[in-house]
Amino acid sequence: MNARSFTFALSVAVSLFSSATVWAKPYRAMVTRTASTTRPGNLELGLRYQGFFSLEQGKSLPYHQVSPSIRWGIVDNVEANVYFEVLGIGTPGENNFQVAFGDIPLGLQWTFLEAGPLALGAYGRVTFPTGPSDQDAIQPLLSDGTWDIEGTLIAELRVTKNLRFMLNPSYLHHGTRDRGSRPDFDVPDALQLAVAGTYNINDQTLVGLEVIGRRYFAPTITPTWTNNANQVEIIPVVRRELFPGLVLEAVAGIAVTPDLSDIYNFRFLLGGTYEFDLASGPNLPTKNPVKKPTTKKKPTKR
Repeated sequence: MNARSFTFALSVAVSLFSSATVWAKPYRAMVTRTASTTRPGNLELGLRYQGFFSLEQGKSLPYHQVSPSIRWGIVDNVEANVYFEVLGIGTPGENNFQVAFGDIPLGLQWTFLEAGPLALGAYGRVTFPTGPSDQDAIQPLLSDGTWDIEGTLIAELRVTKNLRFMLNPSYLHHGTRDRGSRPDFDVPDALQLAVAGTYNINDQTLVGLEVIGRRYFAPTITPTWTNNANQVEIIPVVRRELFPGLVLEAVAGIAVTPDLSDIYNFRFLLGGTYEFDLASGPNLPTKNPVKKPTTKKKPTKR
């Protein structure tokens, strides 16, 4: 290789890896965690709706979940988050429909390595059991009123500025359901593996695909769901930034394995997030932005 070819190859490599440090938003997947965290001093407010549905009437009740969330950047590469969940069981407007306040998950993420295109991190979460633990039909994925602990490793490969892949192996510890006058139920722990690929079509639009797999340590995951240990779901992702900081998101997840499709066949997930600097506050766009007056320079005398 001559000096000119070597210089060209080196400049291409440098431009590739340097471009990986500037990421267009929206940069997140939906379920799989990314190694990118909220900027220090920034606050992100979010609101999500999830609806879980079955194609076979009477096989499974519909589930609905509304979840406000808060993320905030503590220092570089360290982020905390908290979720507040409201759970609906059944079909709104019918006699079987019930609404309950859900659990409160509190999490912390630390991205401890960023070396070129590779980033590694860890995420831990504790779920406070404020949800209904006496509802046997609620799957452990939703608010079921148990103390839960999650430990997740985060690996991310940033191939280019717009293309990235994520891997999240997780251990999910589930607590015991208090069923009132009936015997308590110990929800089995589970291993989860989430794999995702996302691509920024442009600075404002992201598309992606996620595959989420869970394996419970026992086939009976609730008193209602007695043979549902192996669960795999495919989740296409679309995220759109309307203006700086405000991102809308949409998903239609599909259950793949029979163990999961017994509970639900598909789910809709709609939501949005808005991130802003706490010091300056939200900066919403205005229809008639105020332009600074321009002053004409006086001609200088010669």
